[in-house]
Order: sequence, then structure tokens, then C-alpha cells
Amino acid sequence: MTSGFEFELEDDPVPIVIRFRTLLKHALANPGHAAIARSITGSFSLVSTTDPQSLTVRIDTHHIHIRHGISDSAKIIIRLNFSKMSEPGYKPVVEGFLRHPLFAYRVGQLLNFPESSWADDAKRFWDCAHSLTGMPGAIKFISTDENRDLLVGDGEPDVEISGESKTLSNVLSGTTVLIAEVMAGKIRIQSSLHHLSVLSEATIKMMLGEFDHG
Repeated sequence: MTSGFEFELEDDPVPIVIRFRTLLKHALANPGHAAIARSITGSFSLVSTTDPQSLTVRIDTHHIHIRHGISDSAKIIIRLNFSKMSEPGYKPVVEGFLRHPLFAYRVGQLLNFPESSWADDAKRFWDCAHSLTGMPGAIKFISTDENRDLLVGDGEPDVEISGESKTLSNVLSGTTVLIAEVMAGKIRIQSSLHHLSVLSEATIKMMLGEFDHG
């Protein structure tokens, strides 16, 4: 349960459904965003413009149902690049806007996920993942654009992870996977291969909603 909402997924949900649930659940921890969700009743579909993936979200009072595919009951269909949906100024294509303008406006607000603090995300990530087998005893996170750092855990850090604030938040909130961002050069990490593997697994668990971090 997140801010009074209960999520229901289809049986054996596909990854895009699980990942979107994680993103939405994280966003609804923000009271203002939860209020937006409570103002919405009905279904909308999201269709990727970069691959065949799609999903439908139905909001019914305090219940949020998510399943793969496009539903005939969807009031609007939004075609978008999932990897860019949180970028400032990004505008997806909305079908059905003229028939349901207020609904489309509210869904647009819902999908404009609130910016989160990388430090809060780091603390939440540590609270969720610190007890996993093989986790380091302490991690130092460094925001390169804010020139700030944060130590979680006890004692001297076994691992140091640095990157821009937005990239750190994406990794720590379950939007992206640590090893992928390291390979892309967006995150720098000083650690053993073992800790890199364990931490990457933890970010995957966060992405798949295996931690209750709402």
C-alpha cells in the first residue's frame, strides 16, 4: 500500500509492467502526486515508440491495475519513449485528447513524476538493500554536479559511487540498473567486482519492485 493505493498486476507480469509499477509507486510516495492520482478515474495506455512494449493502467478509487498491452477501455493512448518520459520538456503523442481533455491533462500531470533527492533515494536504497547477502558495510555516494557526498552504513566505506544527481536517483530508485550506468560511463564506482555485482542485483530488485520502498 502506497499513500492509500493498492496495486494489482496481471498474473506473471512482463518486465515493463513491473518497472512502471515501481516508478509509479515511488512517485505516489509524494503527497501531491498521490492527490493527482486520486483525481483520476479510468484507463489509459502507454505505447513505446522504440520497441513493441505497451501497457494499460486503470485507476479505480484507491486501486491501480496495470497490465501489458493496449486496452479497448483506454480513454487515451500515449505514445512515448519510456527512457525520456521524465526529461524536462519531453512531449509524447496523445491520442484521444480532444475526447477526454481533462482526463488527459490529469494523466499528464501523473506521468510528470516529481524530482526526488538523490540523497533521500540513497538512504531509501540502503534501508531496503543493506541486509542482502554480500552487501558492503558502508557506501559513499558523491553527487558530482552538487559537489556533495553522503555516507550510508557503518565505518569506512567499502564502495564509492559517483555521478550526477539525476543519474544517482535513477539508479537508486529503480529506474535504471547500476552496471548499465557504469558501462555507459554515467556512474563511476570504486569497488570490488563482487560488490559491483551485489549492488547491481540490488538495483534490479528495486526496479522489479522486490523491495517495499514506497
